[in-house]
Amino acid sequence: MITLTALDAQGRSHYNSASNQFGGLFPNPGMRMAGRYKAIDGERLIEENATMATAITTDTAEVHSTAYRYQIRMANLNNKQGKTMSIKNPMTGGKTTISSPEWGLVFNMDQYGNYCAVVLSCDNSAPFDDISDIRTMQVSLISEDRDGRHSLAQATLDKGISLEDGLNTICVDVSQERVLVSVGKDELQQVFEASVKRPVGPVQVGYLVGPGSRTALERAVLTIENENQTSITTLWTREALDQYFATSSDPVEGYWAYLDRDMQDEWLRLGGRYTLAVVRADKGYDLIYVSGAQVKKSMWQPGMLKGHITKTIFSGNYDATWIDATMEPIDRDVQATIDNGVILTLNFPVYKSQVRFAKVLNIDD
Repeated sequence: MITLTALDAQGRSHYNSASNQFGGLFPNPGMRMAGRYKAIDGERLIEENATMATAITTDTAEVHSTAYRYQIRMANLNNKQGKTMSIKNPMTGGKTTISSPEWGLVFNMDQYGNYCAVVLSCDNSAPFDDISDIRTMQVSLISEDRDGRHSLAQATLDKGISLEDGLNTICVDVSQERVLVSVGKDELQQVFEASVKRPVGPVQVGYLVGPGSRTALERAVLTIENENQTSITTLWTREALDQYFATSSDPVEGYWAYLDRDMQDEWLRLGGRYTLAVVRADKGYDLIYVSGAQVKKSMWQPGMLKGHITKTIFSGNYDATWIDATMEPIDRDVQATIDNGVILTLNFPVYKSQVRFAKVLNIDD
């Protein structure tokens, strides 16, 4: 598993907690809305929704990066077993009761108000039978647009989470094409990974309070991955690479798979077994990412630029730039060599490390 990452590289984080008075999620303290109440109570942001409409609160921060992580630690104080709440229709004034209300995390909200969400709700298999009754939590991934709600993925949990009114953490790792959802009381557990296309342009994140819910938000953290991602996007796709290599006569061009490494872990660390495509470009060759990332996996999509090697006056020797897992370039005294047309070695003398790749005829999808 190989990926090179400078250990001090970090994403940029945006926090909401009692320490900053939940400023991004509660810009107007003391606000009241019809059927809703929102206020800071000690260390938590409380929101109550007594209407039949789902209430959405979005962070004032916009996300421009393709990849990001958003996590909230939140409880539904109306989630006790057997509890029912009265809710009101804001249009007609009519009332009804509800149990097992929803709450959750909102992400990928676009400029038109379309969004995705991870929605939590609890239920009992036999609420009137103390012997056979099992309480569970349903974790649902949904999208919402002008045509209504669409179910994308679901899972049922009964362990590792608070099944009543305790705090749970909900986390999404978002990339351009997928989302990884994790939930947990004391530690996160991966629930599922699903195909979700990120909207074009800036998006917002936040939380939802379903009809009858009374939520208590302890903190929300938005981590935006390194925004250099947009600068390394290329037009290469797997299909385009296959077609291009089928007619190429350049012995360097083609697919190269991770072979081995000799690294100093105190300076560089491992995180994935890369497969690269090498294509001729600009006095040398571009190294195109195909697969294998583990560190910052959600950031990397096939076709992104992973590095470049530039020809020198010495045959088989190149000056090199490598783009690490956080999408920062490593170009200080980096060299590359190609031996016998089958071994590509990237040397990082400053870090006393090297990585080798082997030329392969075919790669697995």
